[in-house]
Amino acid sequence: MLNDTSTLRAAVIPAAAPDRGFGRFVTVRTGIPRSTSERLLRGVGWNAAGCIIGQSASFAGSVVVARCLGKEVFGQFALVQTTVAAFSTLASLGLGTTAMKFVSEYRTRDPEKAGIILGLSSLVAFVAAALFSAALVLCARWLVVGSAGTPVLAAAMRLSALYLFFITVNGYQMGALSGLEAFRGIASINVAYGLATLVLTWAASQWFGLCGATLAQGLSAALLWVLYHYTLKAECRRRNIVVTYRGVWNERSALYRFSVPTTTAWMISSLAVWWSNAALARASGYAGLAVFSAVNNMRLMVLFMPLIIGRVTAPLLNNMLAAGDLWGYRKTFCGSVALNGSTAILAATVLALAGRYVLHLFGKGFAGSSALILLLLGAAALEVIASSLYQAVFAGSSLWRQVVINGVWTVVLVATLQLTVSRHGVSALALAYLAAWSSSVILYGAEAWRRLKQLEFRRSQALERTLCNR
Repeated sequence: MLNDTSTLRAAVIPAAAPDRGFGRFVTVRTGIPRSTSERLLRGVGWNAAGCIIGQSASFAGSVVVARCLGKEVFGQFALVQTTVAAFSTLASLGLGTTAMKFVSEYRTRDPEKAGIILGLSSLVAFVAAALFSAALVLCARWLVVGSAGTPVLAAAMRLSALYLFFITVNGYQMGALSGLEAFRGIASINVAYGLATLVLTWAASQWFGLCGATLAQGLSAALLWVLYHYTLKAECRRRNIVVTYRGVWNERSALYRFSVPTTTAWMISSLAVWWSNAALARASGYAGLAVFSAVNNMRLMVLFMPLIIGRVTAPLLNNMLAAGDLWGYRKTFCGSVALNGSTAILAATVLALAGRYVLHLFGKGFAGSSALILLLLGAAALEVIASSLYQAVFAGSSLWRQVVINGVWTVVLVATLQLTVSRHGVSALALAYLAAWSSSVILYGAEAWRRLKQLEFRRSQALERTLCNR
């Protein structure tokens, strides 16, 4: 996310633009801070500002839905969300990852190619969104687990196609804005989206129950697409990137190297997550799934800050690697893994102590066992570490190794749940996640070590060539 046309681009910049000795194109036109630390701090700062409000509104929305719908119906709502998440993962085709990688890689060196990648991503996204949304509508009644509330659940599944469509077509825009390091715009959008979702979800849940809550998700996703669309247009105009559809077929290799493996990996894990939730619903009922969904909100709290940091470091690391800054890449990568891991462990510890009080916000019937809380928060901390280590895979030339790692993750998750769900109920799913993420930490850690050794070898070769030339 390397045809170098930066010299040609710089030649057409107006002479009136002041050159302060750092290069007109990079410093004046992009507005990106010069140092790695400044870029990292600004990106994390803007992401934190937007996500704190957005995620707070999202958590409040979950509490509101739980109180408006009740424990049983909230479990059904959780199943609808899980199903749509699985479909959206398939429909997105990894275009967000592809856009982030190639835009961050080409935004300065070859803006024309970045525009072609965005054109290809948008075309594929709209076609995939239409096909998968139609498939969800047609298959809705077969996706319902159990017989209780089947007509309402099927109707809610069909309504969720609206959410699926807009989330899918929005995926590449989110990735592109991250690749452009437009974190200020992303932060503003998160604030607006979070508040709008909270208001819409509360009103629709009160008036129309489960179907209303599902429809509110779709309307919020439509608003999100509009906000991202106009923000991306403005950022591309500022960076001299023109989204074009000419020559998009020539860039199809990007889909094979990144979109296809990303989609395959996410498909494997998303189907495993959906199957696990369905298995829990069959074993413990929708009430058990509701409790797990409530505790899962604490998991999202653990992921909150590391997710913000990861959104900034992923495109930053990819851009540094493309620019040949191998030492800066290694230092930033190791620092992000250490920072994210320590942040996640601290957050998990605090929430483990306050877990029961957090669950009381959802209502009296949402009390979860201490084992469930501890296991799921432990799994969340491991998830953060694994996701941080994944950045080494993301910056490589292909993502097919991620498919293998996700396959192992899925096998461990499903096997552990199958062996323990009848005995431990809701806690079994948390235990399964803990085991699955433990395997991912080991495998991503081995892969990251291998990649860093390769970079160290390349760096030593570059130094030797430099010394020989002298």
